[in-house]
Amino acid sequence: MNMVNSATGRAQRPDLWVKRAVRHPLQIPLRYRLEGQEDWSSGETLNLSESGVLFSSGQMLEVNSRVEITFQTSGTPMLKSSQRVAHVVRRVLNNWPETTPVFGARFLS
Repeated sequence: MNMVNSATGRAQRPDLWVKRAVRHPLQIPLRYRLEGQEDWSSGETLNLSESGVLFSSGQMLEVNSRVEITFQTSGTPMLKSSQRVAHVVRRVLNNWPETTPVFGARFLS
């Protein structure tokens, strides 16, 4: 039996429907690095939720990459709360290479 999600109007199977975290539009600089790397790359958030972040960057990341993200723009992350480990779950490459790629990353516990 399919159900209709009232927010999207799309049919959903009851056993597959997962409530999404509320996303908050937020454009602030961030830095990230692939797990095991020392050097940070720059990016910018597009939105942020309790479960993850959508961000853009001039660097290419692969889906399933683990990244360390900090919301400090320079120096060593000073606060543990400003640093999160995340898993890249989505990559958008509209009109690549003319546009900046966008990545969705889910925060890990």
